Amino acid sequence: MKILFYLHNLWEISATTRLAVDLATVLKDKYSADIEFAVNKINQDDIKNLPFKRHVLNRKGEFGKARAIRELVEQNNYDVVMSYMLTQNIILSIAKWMAGQNSTVYIGSVHNSDNFMKNSSVLKLPYRYLMKKLYENLDGIIVVSKAVEEDVHRAYLVNKNKMKVIYNYIDIEKIRRLTLEPLSEKETEFFSRPVVINVGRMETQKGQEYLIRAFRLIKDEIPEAGLAILGDGSLKNKLEELARSLDIQSDVYMPGYVENPFKYMKHSKIFAFPSLWEGVGNVVLEAQAVGLPVVAFNSQGGHVDVLKDSGILVPERDHIKMAEEIISLLKDKSRWQNYSNLSLDNIKNYSVERKAEEYYRYFMQKMEEK
Repeated sequence: MKILFYLHNLWEISATTRLAVDLATVLKDKYSADIEFAVNKINQDDIKNLPFKRHVLNRKGEFGKARAIRELVEQNNYDVVMSYMLTQNIILSIAKWMAGQNSTVYIGSVHNSDNFMKNSSVLKLPYRYLMKKLYENLDGIIVVSKAVEEDVHRAYLVNKNKMKVIYNYIDIEKIRRLTLEPLSEKETEFFSRPVVINVGRMETQKGQEYLIRAFRLIKDEIPEAGLAILGDGSLKNKLEELARSLDIQSDVYMPGYVENPFKYMKHSKIFAFPSLWEGVGNVVLEAQAVGLPVVAFNSQGGHVDVLKDSGILVPERDHIKMAEEIISLLKDKSRWQNYSNLSLDNIKNYSVERKAEEYYRYFMQKMEEK
């Protein structure tokens, strides 16, 4: 099986890059698939030493890039071409239309659950109709959760029979190896206390404001507690100011983006996930791989499906309830241990090896249908 993965770029810190490369590696090693990558452009922050052939489109506009994809398909006779994220899905659909009838299977993928939220206005109806046609022109669409499937259907009225739910995955062994990296002396001192940790971009979607407000309440009950928020973004200054206004700045660690968040997770007690919407929220899976209990908002997204009963869900934007559950876990060792065990059991369902098998079977099914 010869497969082309099409992404905007291969930025090293991108979750999409990690997903694509991890999947490609297992498909190559376990199923002897011949994998190549196509990207719109090269970035100085791209992943180093990519173990797969890479094509750079270097074309302007959607139609220019679609022609480049069509040319790659004609030259290399791929069995499957799979695109990642909205713009690449559009380009792939146009490329399929340009190519006409051939044996290649064209598959898009959707990883976010905010399509309807962004396009609910009546003024967006023409765009929504166009997206329906573009998505349904593809041979299939992989969506990373039931929540994303429902969102795409609601936003664009795409037939659910066109979509296939395959949840995200992580390289569990790689994450556990990375937890062994030592902390600095200063970091070791901070993480010697019971730390609540969050990892994510500092943007409205991630809801860290509610976590900081929850932490103020946690400090009242557990004075020695600490909070670590790893990530950068446009709200970093506002979040730091919020911590100062609540007089907890000395107990909140916000170092910005870190290359290896897993070593910090290993030395934390609880993973808090206050996101307001998500596709899946891979970081939840990563936290469970480290054995952390997870407390999350019951908001729109696949993390609710992924966690099921293995984590604690609290009402969206309810920082008081989030604080209460975190306090309970920190005070009750047997409850903490129970949710740690549930995390470790649940994550077995989301290994890259298990999900790669689902992808392989889906690709084979679509090739047979074609």
